[in-house]
Amino acid sequence: MKRLLIFFALFLLLVGCNIQEDNTNSNTGNTNGNDTSNSENSSNTNDEGSEEEQLEGEISLMMFEGGFGSDWVKRSAAEFEEMHPEVTVNITASPDIHTQLQTRFISGDVPDIMNPGAKVDIQGLVNQGEILALDDYLEEPSFDDESVSWRDSFIPAQFKLQKDGQTYGIPTIFGAGYLWWYNAKVFDDNGWELPQTWDDVEELKEKAAEKDMALFALQGKYPGYYFYGYYLPLVQKIGGTDALLNAFNLEEGAWEAEPFLKAAEITANLREKDFLLDGTLSLSHTDSQTQFFLGNSVFVSAGTWLEGEMQDVIPEDFKLRAMNQPGWEGQSEEENNAAPITSGWGGAFYIPSKAKNPDLAAEFLKYLTAKESIYKMMERGLASTVKGTEDAIQSEALASSLEVIKNADSKTYLPTSINDSYPELANNLLNKLQGVLTGDVTPEEFVQYAEEKATEVREDSSIEKVEFNW
Repeated sequence: MKRLLIFFALFLLLVGCNIQEDNTNSNTGNTNGNDTSNSENSSNTNDEGSEEEQLEGEISLMMFEGGFGSDWVKRSAAEFEEMHPEVTVNITASPDIHTQLQTRFISGDVPDIMNPGAKVDIQGLVNQGEILALDDYLEEPSFDDESVSWRDSFIPAQFKLQKDGQTYGIPTIFGAGYLWWYNAKVFDDNGWELPQTWDDVEELKEKAAEKDMALFALQGKYPGYYFYGYYLPLVQKIGGTDALLNAFNLEEGAWEAEPFLKAAEITANLREKDFLLDGTLSLSHTDSQTQFFLGNSVFVSAGTWLEGEMQDVIPEDFKLRAMNQPGWEGQSEEENNAAPITSGWGGAFYIPSKAKNPDLAAEFLKYLTAKESIYKMMERGLASTVKGTEDAIQSEALASSLEVIKNADSKTYLPTSINDSYPELANNLLNKLQGVLTGDVTPEEFVQYAEEKATEVREDSSIEKVEFNW
């Protein structure tokens, strides 16, 4: 019995020594060899250091290179790599990123993060299970403030990339588009007033002609600019937002209703009555926008990316400002003040469901949406979806575009959302509208064609239907 008691005493002594040694090793691992007894602050600092060491690996990011630019993303990636030496962020940016992404998705070799641009059917990829739902990540602490979830770091009204109750995209840029842009200096120098109705637009055209200026420079090679920048906003002004909602919701007869026909007739007049800069129908977006900044047209239609996209060619004395499309005589003040905004699907960041390193991708996106990174983006004259960044807006041009939204008093609509949900339909219609501008298609033929194409989508059971409600 005495031997047994001695054995148990020795056993307990050995166990106690092992427990003490394990605790010592555990503390050493948490503090990277530093003594935690000095202060509570040193413990917090070392915990952060431990977390940084846990971030390692390589991620790839493929993004659309357009007016929003990619320089701020690359700068943020370099900083993220400095913070985490074991991490590599490879970035591919291209205006044709949609073709590269298509190849990657077909092969299964998808990037860890993508920013697809408007030409990728992102909602189609979501429906096919190709895009990862980010809700679990969004409940984690934000980069800037551990007491605030990543989701709550965004302005709710600008963070709506949800489908079936789940969030799939991280929007960084808030866009008003498409708006009409003009040089306030030209209006001041000539004593011109901004047009309030389309009758005023016609009068301004005559005044501009006296100064050898065309009224509009269109991005003729890319008909989406005038489909979303002139035609659909004009439909809204004539028929109200309900006219667009009825059409987008594929209601029978909506696409050939009077507002669509009348807007198509005015579109045809843009060429027939010399509203357009000579040759503009053959110009790229940057070429036509350059003509605008050279003073050869009064207006150009684009989103809030215009200033950033053209920053290298804007003259120093150019007072770039934005205005809403003129109202329609007899329409309500609420509808005439309604402002078009971009839906954000094409410009957001996504993690494909087959990404090789989704956790690290999410950590980088947290940093990309931290204020430190967002301020770099805003240097391009862009507005952010992140809370607390409004005071950093320094661009008067950007401020004027946000003023349009403010004047709308929450009455906004999303012309580009038809492309997000029914990209083939939208592509067919904007290409057909180009024929109206060139005179090859009559307004009546256009609305008849639009109704036929909408009917095909409505009756195609293989296409998932979307209920629009702004």
